[in-house]
Amino acid sequence: MSLEQIIENLSKEVGIKAIPQLDKKGSYQLHINKDTQISITETGQGIFFFVRIIPIPEMKSKEVVFIYLMKANLLGQGTGGSVIGIDTLEKHFTLSLSLTENLSYKIFKDYLEEFLNYLDFWKEEIPSYIAKVSD
Repeated sequence: MSLEQIIENLSKEVGIKAIPQLDKKGSYQLHINKDTQISITETGQGIFFFVRIIPIPEMKSKEVVFIYLMKANLLGQGTGGSVIGIDTLEKHFTLSLSLTENLSYKIFKDYLEEFLNYLDFWKEEIPSYIAKVSD
């Protein structure tokens, strides 16, 4: 099943009126809510999810937060196989996931749901952790 078909099926299932179209960068932009837009791209090896988690706040001890997030990435234990990173402008924490298998719609949807669950977790966890280390 092609990514285009998967996006169409997902749009119909969740009631998205305007089915996302392939943009100039070769990605589908899936708007989850007003604050969350996931970029879904078909690569030569599979499918790639990318989303901004939250802006990186100005703080003295950024390194402490970065180390915490690197530990979450270790073997995918805190991210469900996704990777927490920083966008190219170094303004946002990001979450990405690369899937290398040929996906059915159901498997795609399961991966997307898990990805969104980790996104929700880190949207709350990062500010919470920053508040702890900033005290």
